[in-house]
Amino acid sequence: MEFLNMMGSQGVRLWLAQATVLFFLMGGVVLLGIGVSLLVNSARALRFFGSMNRWVSMRSASRPLEIPRDTRQAVQQYRYWLAAVFVAGGVFAVFSLLTQFKAAAVVNLFGLDFMRPAVAGWLVDSLRWMLIAGNLAAVVAGIMLAFFPDAVVALEARGSHWYSERKITKGADDMNTRLDAWVTVYPRAAGGIIVVFALALIGAFGLILPKVW
Repeated sequence: MEFLNMMGSQGVRLWLAQATVLFFLMGGVVLLGIGVSLLVNSARALRFFGSMNRWVSMRSASRPLEIPRDTRQAVQQYRYWLAAVFVAGGVFAVFSLLTQFKAAAVVNLFGLDFMRPAVAGWLVDSLRWMLIAGNLAAVVAGIMLAFFPDAVVALEARGSHWYSERKITKGADDMNTRLDAWVTVYPRAAGGIIVVFALALIGAFGLILPKVW
């Protein structure tokens, strides 16, 4: 709620507008410098760009996160404690949602006052019943874990499937240097295009600057 109030402040909106205009103006100046360097001294500019090019692969960094880890043995070893936590937490949450839930407080908390009361009430009530259903499922899961461990193991065997993001996104992390190769072959043409784009960027946001400053 405080965040929404802050974003609704005139001063904050003005600060965001000023920061956006300055960001694109500075970006235009940097692009103008790149374009001019390609036009004036293409060889030196290309050497500088070549020294700055570094490829950082997220696949190597995220590899430990993709290793499957089986927690079934630990769950079975402490199943009574886990079952007690699921049942106690689920029962407490359901009781609170049924007896102490205040829709008006939730509407104020999430800043839903701008909606029609009927729509806001429907959203909040839907969220309430979703939470009740989820906590009832947690209670059922706790009871099954405590008294029907074999059924839990069977459900896990049927439902546990490992989906690797690394396999799905394989190839998306490959380095693509086609644009670099085109700039290397036609450095002055690329510089001219960059200069035109940079001047348009500086001109557009330069006109906006006096209106937000």
